[in-house]
Amino acid sequence: MKAQNIDITQLENLLETFKAAFSKNYDLPSRHYQTAIAEIDKSIDHLQKTKDALIGADCNLRLANDKAQDVTIKKLTRGDPTMVAKFAELKSSPAEAAE
Repeated sequence: MKAQNIDITQLENLLETFKAAFSKNYDLPSRHYQTAIAEIDKSIDHLQKTKDALIGADCNLRLANDKAQDVTIKKLTRGDPTMVAKFAELKSSPAEAAE
């Protein structure tokens, strides 16, 4: 009876040793897995921020292009007395030459 109790105790000890070793072997890859998932999430967040910045830059470039296409000599010289006088001279010169 005593020998059976010793055998059961040894079996229980072996089982506990196995469980502890298995748990350790499970925990290490599990932590690596969680770290990898966290790094992927950080990468996705960084890529989303980069995408948003590029979309914003594209919008600003489009607006700048629209403004540049809307520029005219008349708009650039509006309110400039020298340029107003020069344009007035140009308008009157062809009329005088025709007379």
